[in-house]
Amino acid sequence: MNLSNLLVENFIKNKNIIFLLLFAICNLQFVICNSQDYLGFANSPFAGVTGIDVNPASIVNNPRKWDITLFGMNLGVGNNYMGLQKRALEHTGKLTTGDYPAFSDEDFINNYLSKRDNGKPISVHVALNLTLPSFMFTRKKHKDAFAFTCKSRIYANVDGIDPDIVQLALSGGTDSTLFFQDLTATGISAQTMIWNEYGITYGKTVMQTNNERLNVAGRLKLLQGLYSMYVFIKDVNYKFYEKDSLLVLSSQVNYGHSSNLEFNPEAAKFGFGGKPSFGLDLGASYEFYSLTEVRSKMSSQSNTTPLQHDYKYKLGFSLQDLGWIKFLKPEHARDFTMEVNQDLDFSSLQGSGETPLADVDDSLHAKYKMDASDDKFRMNLPTLASLQGDYYAGKNISVNSTLNYAFQFRNNANKIHEITAFSITPRWDWKWLGFYMPFSYNKYSHVRMGASARIGPLIVGMADVLPLISKRDVYGVDLHVMLKVPHIHLKKKNKHPRSKSKFNTNREDAKKTAKKNKDKSHMPKKDSAKKKKDHNIKSANRDQKARKHIFPRVHIFKNKRKHKAKPENRDNIIYFQL
Repeated sequence: MNLSNLLVENFIKNKNIIFLLLFAICNLQFVICNSQDYLGFANSPFAGVTGIDVNPASIVNNPRKWDITLFGMNLGVGNNYMGLQKRALEHTGKLTTGDYPAFSDEDFINNYLSKRDNGKPISVHVALNLTLPSFMFTRKKHKDAFAFTCKSRIYANVDGIDPDIVQLALSGGTDSTLFFQDLTATGISAQTMIWNEYGITYGKTVMQTNNERLNVAGRLKLLQGLYSMYVFIKDVNYKFYEKDSLLVLSSQVNYGHSSNLEFNPEAAKFGFGGKPSFGLDLGASYEFYSLTEVRSKMSSQSNTTPLQHDYKYKLGFSLQDLGWIKFLKPEHARDFTMEVNQDLDFSSLQGSGETPLADVDDSLHAKYKMDASDDKFRMNLPTLASLQGDYYAGKNISVNSTLNYAFQFRNNANKIHEITAFSITPRWDWKWLGFYMPFSYNKYSHVRMGASARIGPLIVGMADVLPLISKRDVYGVDLHVMLKVPHIHLKKKNKHPRSKSKFNTNREDAKKTAKKNKDKSHMPKKDSAKKKKDHNIKSANRDQKARKHIFPRVHIFKNKRKHKAKPENRDNIIYFQL
């Protein structure tokens, strides 16, 4: 709780800096409103290696033979309590160098910020996902696929903050209506973690029929923990006497951070604060294809090969980010218990640490007895369960629906988490172009309408464009961008080009005849006696054979192509096209 009190004190002293942070929270909230990276594009079959973040099984039976991602980024900061009114962005001059009068207003908070006074605990979420060079490739004959992925990720969560504390902080500690009141908070937590991950994915088709396919895949990830920190207070009762004094009635505090975390740019220690560990992603997908008759170009046989075409619908299920990373704690960052009825004076929290975080550690160690055996902790990954459904409507138009359920681990002190969300995305996909319009809902930004586009190797988009086209307050502005090297399919030159005639049933004979008659004259020649005799015999045989079938056979067909007839029946078939 002392760390939270220090933040309140710093807020009072540095009010202008906090205003800028609040503005950033209102304008960069992305991942909190979007529990799925690259919303819209990631569900496309043309997402390639990017689709692994939704379901690892998406790379099996992929329309891309191979796919390479050069760079991708998702960035966002957000909260469920405060939004920015659009009139605060009114300015004179250029967008970046113009004058914004709203930010010079001394009462900026009351005049330009909107609050959701619903009494619910306040949550803040920060995330940055950087996709580094990654690739995938498929093997059609073996019906399997491989992929390598590389990412850097930053997550931070703050949950369970009492709105009364925030209201007191925004008033600069002068709101006397909150003094001498018995206040209670449950599940106050703040966690952050920075880590790298390197993944190897393998997927395979395990079941296939004439019109069904079942794919499974898994991604094993090597995790490199860089920095981590957490504060967790399960239950606390407190009372404010005045802006600098707080009475804590009872509290058990879980506190710790990695030994290399200092929060001081001058004393920053880049390194791996956590031990290498492993994470796991699992996924499965079921594809259903409509039965269609596909005729071979070089034979008269009719084969049912529906898997050569787009699936009619697809169902998928996946579990993402299973695992954790272990970190070591410094000497003065351990769990402790705040004694009952202890009066806390903010001015007494002064340590002798060389950095701001070390100063907090020394203050807490001097005032409270810490658990000496608590020398390490493990931070859970933002585990997510996802259910996807995809329906192909025809003419490159599809509709996708995705439900992402984020495990909150509310009673776990060492965790970071995602946000539960539901989305429906109509899309139009072609091999070089794609347009996506996701409609999504979550408890922070409620209903959103996004837009994303795939133009060759470039993917850009936003998860919420409503604040841009309406008077809605800005509770979230988002942006995702990615650069790829997609598979380019080059057609091979056909050595034996197809005949232009639709009814040429014997192309090989036609080629041989044309070759023989290439240099010959077209003038009729006088037949010899032997040729006349042979001709008369063949004519008699044809007349005798024709008597077996008095009426010619009639064949009716609907398609442009027709069945090939056997050589002996070719002269006795009449074709009618409907």
